[in-house]
Amino acid sequence: MPSVTIIGSGPAGSATAIRLARAGWSVRLFDKERFPRAKLCGGFMSPESLEELEDLGILKLLREAGAIPIHRTVIASRKGTILESALPKEALSVSRYVLDNLLRQQAQACHAELHTNEDGFHQKVADDYTVVAAGRSNDSDRLSDHKPEFPWYARSKKRYFGVQAIFDDVQGITDQVELDLVESGYVGLARQKEGVNVCALTTHEAMHTYGPSLDRLLAHFMEENPILSGHLRGSRRTNAWLAVGPVELGIRHLTGDHTFFVGDAACVMDPFAGEGMSMALYGSRILAAALQQKSEPPDSFYRRLWHQAFDPALRWNAIMRLVYSVDLLREPSFHGLRWLSNGVAHMTSLTRYRPIQDLDEPIRLTVA
Repeated sequence: MPSVTIIGSGPAGSATAIRLARAGWSVRLFDKERFPRAKLCGGFMSPESLEELEDLGILKLLREAGAIPIHRTVIASRKGTILESALPKEALSVSRYVLDNLLRQQAQACHAELHTNEDGFHQKVADDYTVVAAGRSNDSDRLSDHKPEFPWYARSKKRYFGVQAIFDDVQGITDQVELDLVESGYVGLARQKEGVNVCALTTHEAMHTYGPSLDRLLAHFMEENPILSGHLRGSRRTNAWLAVGPVELGIRHLTGDHTFFVGDAACVMDPFAGEGMSMALYGSRILAAALQQKSEPPDSFYRRLWHQAFDPALRWNAIMRLVYSVDLLREPSFHGLRWLSNGVAHMTSLTRYRPIQDLDEPIRLTVA
């Protein structure tokens, strides 16, 4: 029986545990925290990620737990220009508190061995492989021996900070996921069972200038964007702020010596694209296939298919980041997309991963 240690039981780690445990692997899943726990995240589950959750066996449970249907995207510029587009299929909005707990429980139901309050990096194990799914651990660097030359689109030199809290009495947030642009980044809003998730990506400079109070920082964002101000005027924060940083966007590591990286440990996608969850879940599918196929070394198989699936989205994401962050490009681009038929929908489709044909075949054959 092949064996694997998975470090980090968020969406990428738990999804990998589920898929390998189903295929008969001995799986040890580690997380440095106890569950359930809150996690900073916008909580947007794209239509593509719902297909993965169905395959993982928790989509029905997620709906029963109160996930909110999302049917459209809205982007608002600082000058009040609004881009709106219907999603091709239903998406969901759900807290990581709910999502991660359901995935962890499913991993245990598939006989993965769970160890909480242990990070896994310092456990002495003799497993065949290690999977790192802990996105912000400094221990990841020492496990990677593959140092590729990153293409221009795969790495951002700017460092960002993420902040997030839940608000009540928010106006006008119903079935959309919304991004309201500010000078230093953007504020995302989506309704969840607990309230409206307000999650922002900003820069160190903005944090230094308008913080350290995150309420004060949000008040400044409301002054910059009239649409955001209309939503949040009179609202009430219901929990403590969560913050994380510095966040470095782009590819980090993919493989090491009998080691593989998934989710944010592999690549941090700009949340603007709403593709981070999908990458985490689909990346676990690529990795499970890589570890079970016999046609080539699993590390080269994983890197090849990972780039095939995700590089097109990373290229377009870098272009979009340039457009929304440069004043001279932002407003003309918004007006152009408003008058271009299906412009926003097409732009959104460019940021989605490219499914690999018949990727699930090795997994299903093994399970059968």
